[in-house]
Parts: sequence; structure tokens; C-alpha cells
Amino acid sequence: MAVTKKQTLEELKQLEKKYESLVWYARKSPEQIATFPRLQDAIDRVEQQYPNETADLRSARTGDWSHGFNSGMLAATRLAQELMKFEPEVAYVNFPDLMT
Repeated sequence: MAVTKKQTLEELKQLEKKYESLVWYARKSPEQIATFPRLQDAIDRVEQQYPNETADLRSARTGDWSHGFNSGMLAATRLAQELMKFEPEVAYVNFPDLMT
């Protein structure tokens, strides 16, 4: 069965949400969490939603690679959505600065 443009955009939006959460998670420092205790609730939600991915981000062995992968996926999903909505010359105007 063929996938519609709307279905593809919806899937890309879900992936964007996932990778945005993981990039946000990786950028939070212990100092920020101590300063803003409500952050812990949001961090806990991301850990519950993506347990394997957040474990990889906390790992000394895989953390940097995982963060780079997640950042790249976030940029790629945002670019793909732009390319599905606009002509390439318009979609590429902000690339690679896609608010990641």
C-alpha cells in the first residue's frame, strides 16, 4: 500500500519530537537540574519514554556518539519536512541551522 504525503509528514513529525526530546535531554547539566528542580520531572518523562536511548546518552562509552546521532536525526527530520512542504531552494535556506 502506498503511503500518502500526509502520513509521511506525520511520521517525520513524530521522529522530530523523539529526537528533539533526546537532544534536549542530553543538553541538561547537573547544575541546571539543581538550579531548576522542575527539570527533573521532564527528564524523568524522557527517560521513561526512551529508556534505551537515554541510557546510551548517559553512557561514557556511547554518550557522545548517541548525542551526535540524535542531533543529526533531528536536523534530518526537520529538513525532510521542509523539503516535503517547499521547493528545495526554499527548504535549504536555513539548512544546516535547523534550530537543533
